[in-house]
Amino acid sequence: METCTPARDTAATFVYVSLDTYACNGCAGCAELCPEVFRMDETGDKAELLDGCVPLTPDLAEAIKMCAQQCIELEPC
Repeated sequence: METCTPARDTAATFVYVSLDTYACNGCAGCAELCPEVFRMDETGDKAELLDGCVPLTPDLAEAIKMCAQQCIELEPC
């Protein structure tokens, strides 16, 4: 598991994002809501993570909430 240390913004909460690509249905909602964390793979069939340890933002929280397959999880990093 990756770890991160916030260098500049110590007030931000950082989380490790994991994505179950087998459960992903490719709706692209996460990539649309949070393009700094997610993108669609080369075929456009599944989401991929750009970086696993990121600040917890309202857009990321919304992407997780809207995931119909519930394939996105967070852990402290």
